[in-house]
Amino acid sequence: MTQGGIPSSPEQMQRYFKAAQVFTPSSPVDSQELFAGRPEQITQVLNAVAQKGQHVILYGERGVGKTSLANYILQIIEKMVVGELTSAIINCDGVDQFFTIWQKVFRELGNISNQPSSEAELLPEDVTPEHIRYILQQQSNRSIIVIDELDRVSAHSENSEYNFVASAGSATELLADTIKTLSDHSIETTIILVGVADSVDELINEHASIERSLVQVQMPRMSPSELYELLDKRLKLLEMDIQSEFKEQIAFLSQGLPSYTHLLALHASQHAIMRNSKNIEQNDLGYAISQAIQKAFQSIVNSYYQATSSSRETIYAEVLLACALTSKDNLGYFAARDVEKPMSAIMKRPYKTTGFSRNLKDFCDDKRGAVLQKRGRRFGFVNPMMQPYVIMHGLANELIDFKMLKESSRALES
Repeated sequence: MTQGGIPSSPEQMQRYFKAAQVFTPSSPVDSQELFAGRPEQITQVLNAVAQKGQHVILYGERGVGKTSLANYILQIIEKMVVGELTSAIINCDGVDQFFTIWQKVFRELGNISNQPSSEAELLPEDVTPEHIRYILQQQSNRSIIVIDELDRVSAHSENSEYNFVASAGSATELLADTIKTLSDHSIETTIILVGVADSVDELINEHASIERSLVQVQMPRMSPSELYELLDKRLKLLEMDIQSEFKEQIAFLSQGLPSYTHLLALHASQHAIMRNSKNIEQNDLGYAISQAIQKAFQSIVNSYYQATSSSRETIYAEVLLACALTSKDNLGYFAARDVEKPMSAIMKRPYKTTGFSRNLKDFCDDKRGAVLQKRGRRFGFVNPMMQPYVIMHGLANELIDFKMLKESSRALES
C-alpha cells in the first residue's frame, strides 16, 4: 500500500489541499451548493416554518448531519422569505440553563426591540418564557432560531456547577413553555430544536400540549444514494472520478454517517493525487481505511479495546463486528436475531443467538465499556461513530474482506 507523503509540485500541492477544503469530516456543511440528500426532511421543516405558530424539533443519532441540515435550511429560508429576516444558530453545552441559552440567542440575533445586543444578553437568572415571548414580540423582523445540541443541556438547573437557578424547573421544561406561549400568541418566530431522540421524549413529557405546535422531524442515517450524491458533488469539484464499486464501499463503510464518507473520501482522493491520478482506486481506499483507523478518536479506540480485549480466546471482536454489520432501524437499533447472519458469515459456520447472547449482554455492561445500549429487546451502539470504526478494524485485521463487504452492502440495500 502506497504511503502518504508531501506533494512534490505546486500543482499537486494545490490539488492536495483543495481536497481538504472539499471533504470536511470535522465540520458541518455550510454551503447550499454542496448539500446532498434529505428532500423529505427539508420539505417537513420548510412547511413548518411557513406556518405561523409551528416550531420544529429535528432529531436523530449523533453524526447523521442534523447541524448541516439546519445550516442548509437557514440558507434556503433567507432566500425565500419576503421582507427582513433575522436568524440565529447556537450550540448548547453541559452547563447551559434556560437564561444562558437565550443570552446566546440574543447575542446572535443582534438588536432586539432597538436594544443593543449587550443589553439583550443581560437577562435575569429567573427569566420566564413570557419574558422571552415579550422580547421577541417587540421586534419588527421575522426570526428563525436554531438551538442545536439540545441533549447536552443540563436536566435540572440546580445541578449546574455555576448554581444558576431558573424560576420554574429544568431548561427543557422552560423551552417547552416558551414554544407553547410563542405558538399561542402567533409570534413571528420559529424555533428549530436539534437533538437526539431522547430530547423529543423529554420535551413532550414536559408539556404534552405543545405536541400540536411542534413538528417532529426524524433524521435517519443517510441512504447509500444520498452518500453517492455527496461524493459525486464534491469529487466533481476536484475533477476526479471513482468507480461505482469503490463508491459503494465508501458508502457502506460510512454506515450512513456523512462524516465518515468525508473522512474516507478525503484520504482516498489525496492518496490518488499523490499518485498523480484523477481516479480513485482500490489501493487509495485501502490507504484511506488505514488512515481512518489511525486517526480515530482515542475515546473510540479505547472503547473498542475495552469491549473486545480478553486474557483468553473469545469471540467479542467477532460479535461486535457482526453487530456493526447488522441492518438497523431508523434509530440505529437491531434485534439479537439480526446478528445471526453476519455472525455466521464472519465465523464461516451457522451461528444462532444462543452462541453470542452473553456477549451482547456484556457489551451493555460497564466492564466492557457499555458500547451497546438496550431498549426493550433491541440493541444499539451508544456512540454511532463506533460502528464504522469496528467494520474498518475488521477489514484491517482480516475478519472480513471486501467481497463480504460487498455482499453485506447489497443485502442491506435490498
